[in-house]
Amino acid sequence: MRILYVGSAQGLERADKFYFTPQKLINGFTRLGHNVYMFHDRDVARYSNIFRSQRRGIKAMNAKLIEDCKSYQPHMIVLGHCKNVSNDTLAQIRKICPGVRMMYRNVDPLNSPNNCADIMQRSGHVEGIFITTAGEALKKFSNPRTVVGFMPNPVDPALEVKQAFANPNADIDFLFLGSVLRDQHDHRQDTVQYLLANKGDVKVHIGGAGVNEERVYGAAYYELLERCKMGLCMNKTENYYLYASGRMSQYMASGLLGFIPEGPQFEDIFGTDSFVSFKGDEEMVDKIKYYAAHDSERIRIARTGYEKIHDYFLTDKICQYMIERVFDLPLSMDYRWPTQVY
Repeated sequence: MRILYVGSAQGLERADKFYFTPQKLINGFTRLGHNVYMFHDRDVARYSNIFRSQRRGIKAMNAKLIEDCKSYQPHMIVLGHCKNVSNDTLAQIRKICPGVRMMYRNVDPLNSPNNCADIMQRSGHVEGIFITTAGEALKKFSNPRTVVGFMPNPVDPALEVKQAFANPNADIDFLFLGSVLRDQHDHRQDTVQYLLANKGDVKVHIGGAGVNEERVYGAAYYELLERCKMGLCMNKTENYYLYASGRMSQYMASGLLGFIPEGPQFEDIFGTDSFVSFKGDEEMVDKIKYYAAHDSERIRIARTGYEKIHDYFLTDKICQYMIERVFDLPLSMDYRWPTQVY
């Protein structure tokens, strides 16, 4: 099958984010035997005018996408964060590519009104919408022409190749890397400040989170993960069922012992033997200190989480699932995540 991926995949300035969701999906579809062509809408828009302006290039970018579809004749189109691709363009593509199926994927939290508007933009215009949140919160995006369902943050064995639990030279006890919300209160910043004030002898590495500007990307990111024993998988919101950022999959699939707040209820998928759940900052710090002092227990749980997440959230399985939903096919396996669609 010929698949067209539209969004911020690869492109001219993406080498430092080679492990983000777009590349994992491209790898997954490819390993399933499909050909994937990438259309980087933002780059095309910028380089279609002398001002290198994305806004000024929107019209030309949409025209270029239509021309590429005439040539490529995709069987399926995967839309990432490409809000400047208009639904009128999608309608024109359907006319020149009979039978093409389309899907939209979204990995951002539903507490953001702007993100919800982005999702709603595609409802009724694509066959499937896949979101890294599960449950009743997805109902509002449903449409008679669009199924809406959950997708986990994918794990890719070509990218998550480290096993931090097996590294005898790991020198960082606990890690958290993340941005901070500049225009509103961010509970993650409060948690990090509490951790730093109460960590005792635990060796903590913080990147970003309102504490510093030491964000890490590229190959250096995975090199850092290999040095870490445990990591905090905390999101902008903990109020949505099974919502997580890509950080959770990256940490656990690299062999860190994941610390996950109770809110998203990931024990429904992984059980209670694969990560550390906590409620509140005090309990989190107590458990960090405990597992920092009990290596064998830490390693056992981290290894179990590593094995499960590599199996359950394998990007190849997620890609196969999305194809089956978009083409209205029977599910080919017993997927380990909620498969209800709305």
